[in-house]
Amino acid sequence: MRLLAREDEVEDDHVDEIDLRLQAAASAWRWTIAVAAVAALPRLLYLFVFSNPENPGLGVYDDVWHHWQIAYLTKEIGLGAPDGPRLWDLKGLDYFWGILHPVLMVVVFAVTGSIDIVLLRLVSLVFGVLAVVLIFHICRRIWSTQVAIAASFLAALLPTSVMNDASGMLEPIGIALCLLGIWAWVDGKGWWSGLAFGLATMARAEAWLFSLGLVVAANLRRVNLRQRPGLWLGFAGTLGLYMLIFQAKTGNPIYPLWWNFFANALGQWGTPITSAQVGARPALAIVLALGLAGLGWALLYHPNGYMLFTFGFGYWVFTAGMLGFTSFLSTWQWWMPISRRFEFPYEFAGILIAVVCLYAVPRRFGFPPSLLGWSAVAAVLIAAQLLWIPISHAFAPTERAWNATAADATVLASWYEMQPQRGHALAVPPDRPDMTYGLARLGGVDGKHLVSEMYDPFGYLPAGYTYQGHESTVNNALQCWLDKNDVRMIAIANGDANRMLLRQLNPGWFVDIGELPHVGWHVDGVTVPPPGTGECQAAQAAIR
Repeated sequence: MRLLAREDEVEDDHVDEIDLRLQAAASAWRWTIAVAAVAALPRLLYLFVFSNPENPGLGVYDDVWHHWQIAYLTKEIGLGAPDGPRLWDLKGLDYFWGILHPVLMVVVFAVTGSIDIVLLRLVSLVFGVLAVVLIFHICRRIWSTQVAIAASFLAALLPTSVMNDASGMLEPIGIALCLLGIWAWVDGKGWWSGLAFGLATMARAEAWLFSLGLVVAANLRRVNLRQRPGLWLGFAGTLGLYMLIFQAKTGNPIYPLWWNFFANALGQWGTPITSAQVGARPALAIVLALGLAGLGWALLYHPNGYMLFTFGFGYWVFTAGMLGFTSFLSTWQWWMPISRRFEFPYEFAGILIAVVCLYAVPRRFGFPPSLLGWSAVAAVLIAAQLLWIPISHAFAPTERAWNATAADATVLASWYEMQPQRGHALAVPPDRPDMTYGLARLGGVDGKHLVSEMYDPFGYLPAGYTYQGHESTVNNALQCWLDKNDVRMIAIANGDANRMLLRQLNPGWFVDIGELPHVGWHVDGVTVPPPGTGECQAAQAAIR
């Protein structure tokens, strides 16, 4: 009897093992390419065929222009700031959403040589496709190929996912990075998982909560012990560096987390909640209850896929809880259920449907996945296409608003290009990043010439200190500010009482240029006499 294998047999086994690994890798790549193509096609069609690439949805998704503005002004001004490289904005929200997206877009702008907003939409589209691919591979690893196909097809073809992934919003980036962390953990790569979770915090403020929750959840099972040190090292190292940046730039190491949730959720920025908005609470309460039940089940019983379940149910809890039971309810509008905030909750519902129909039920009753299970998945996908109706109702009217803004921006740019204001600073209200885009992209006005009125002396008047009661002092302060910033042209919003009064009290400083009817701005040329010696210091000391 021969007890030991011959040397040639051992070598054959080794070769067979290598062949199997190569075949598995090739299969994974083929699936990746196929799923990515299926996900990319509807998103590209929506972006370039069924919507205006230049208009992500003015009046609905205004934040896209704001994200663009931060990235663009960071490139034009922030990188060369006197106190060192930093993010830059006209409304003081430089670091509000995090640093990953503006830094990434600065690189994209530099590589492409373009500042077109379609680049933002393409970046979010790429991360949206990545999320679909990761859903496929996570589900395939945990359950089966059939579950993976169904879950990824639902995520790829849900109208809310197609629209939001092509929007230019930030959620696709945060979702994809969280899923990347889950995939790396499932694949036994603890350090890479921690790094992905840490990067997710740089993309979206809520990812601080999701990533920390997932890192904690990863330690609740008595498995994968060897992965844990790498997970914690990758996450803590990335998040620690991120917090140091915030401490240096803002004085608050958890700046985006604080302002997005702790302060904002308590109503510091909120507006009164209407009775119509309160009417959304019962439905959100149901989602919250289901999320809490599912999250409790996942954390208590640790089923297969518990990290994905923790993320998905946790996302339900976060979305329903924040929107329904904090001051965020004041932002509720009729189209909110199709918005970016619900993108992954719908995708996770699709994952649950795929798991139940093609894995849990067949396994429970001892039969393979059947036509009935696939029919249920197909019925859900077909019914979901009805979501294109509210999407169209929400976004179709935005085209007129964008065309009007583009026209106003083009006119303002033409006025700016005339002497004597050309090449000097243009002061603008801080709350219209769509106009910033129009000025730069359509009118060729360099961002370094834009000055935000948010930072003029009116923004620093002490409480109870009125312009009308201190006209001379405030006029001196405004004269110094206009002179210091080389402002030769100013756009004043029609409802801005202080700056309108400034024009009336100092007619020699301003020359009427014209009106921008859509945005509601009055535009003047500016020429201020140089302030006298000591006037600026005295005025600044008086109003601070």
